[in-house]
Amino acid sequence: MIRTATPDRSAPRVTVLTSVFNGARFLDEAIGSIHRQSCGDFEYLLIDDASTDATPTLLATWAERDPRIRVIRNETNLGLTRSLNKGIHLARAPWIARQDADDWSHPERLAKQLAHLETHPEIGLLGCAAWWMDPLGQREAAPRVNPVDHEEIAWTLLFHNPFFHTSVLFSRALVRTHPYDEAWRFGQDFELWGRLSRHTRCANLAEPLVCIRRHEERVSARHFQSQQASTLELTASRCRALCPELTWDPERLQTLRSLQSSRWATSEESPELHGVWLRLFQAFAQQEGLDRRPLDALRQQVLQRSWRAVIGMTNLEARWSVIREMGRVAGAWESFRALGILMGRRAWRAMAPDRNAP
Repeated sequence: MIRTATPDRSAPRVTVLTSVFNGARFLDEAIGSIHRQSCGDFEYLLIDDASTDATPTLLATWAERDPRIRVIRNETNLGLTRSLNKGIHLARAPWIARQDADDWSHPERLAKQLAHLETHPEIGLLGCAAWWMDPLGQREAAPRVNPVDHEEIAWTLLFHNPFFHTSVLFSRALVRTHPYDEAWRFGQDFELWGRLSRHTRCANLAEPLVCIRRHEERVSARHFQSQQASTLELTASRCRALCPELTWDPERLQTLRSLQSSRWATSEESPELHGVWLRLFQAFAQQEGLDRRPLDALRQQVLQRSWRAVIGMTNLEARWSVIREMGRVAGAWESFRALGILMGRRAWRAMAPDRNAP
């Protein structure tokens, strides 16, 4: 697994990378949050993607104030993906931290992420939880927390993006070998995480160390439909790679995405859908490089989720068809019987009266 190159003693510990196009509205606050980091051993690389508003003036002012800030101006607008790859090539530090030009980092963000990487050398891609805030900087009542373990991250990557792009810190050597795919105008981060997860361990800190600003000018708001289309295309490709014998049409994918992200069953979750979901997990669990303990914990989550759907099914034959798939996911029959303790002994006897069932 690629992680880092031989460290350059003259280089900073981390490069913070931001690409900005006409982002003057929130740029001052974003840069200030990096300027105030408790970890001062960084360079802040800002790519001005041919802005026509007050962005160049703001960047010049900050560069004069803080020598750690490097400003690179594109002569023509390259777009986010190409600008980030340009920044990766120019970065001097062995680690690169992303931040968007309208977001904000906690003063301890870099210090805490770097400390975690020092004690977990197997990790090459690290994110964190996040607060979402409105244009005025008012935060939501609770932070958004993504999966923290590699196994759950890898499973989530089939359906959803398990990283906030503005929160990640990754190995420069890793992303120089596996850069953003410039064919993707939207969803470039979701596409990249899928490739990086095959070459390094991934993790998220459960502590919120960034604030993500939601406003009408944000790319995810202005190009929501295009981003959703990119997500579905990537989801179909990843599911097809695991189970090429199954059909991965948009309707099935959307329902699977809803199933994976919700705790409780809905009326749209058919026995056939759960059969597909369980077969997909079985193929996922057979991949190399997954640690058994977190994988077993994830397996139990998947089984419990399907059980919540089973108890609402009125057709006994449909119930049993899903339970048989659950048995295959559980592996040995004895381990599946142990799941009966979670279900409740009475429910277990009602649903699986034949103790010798395969």
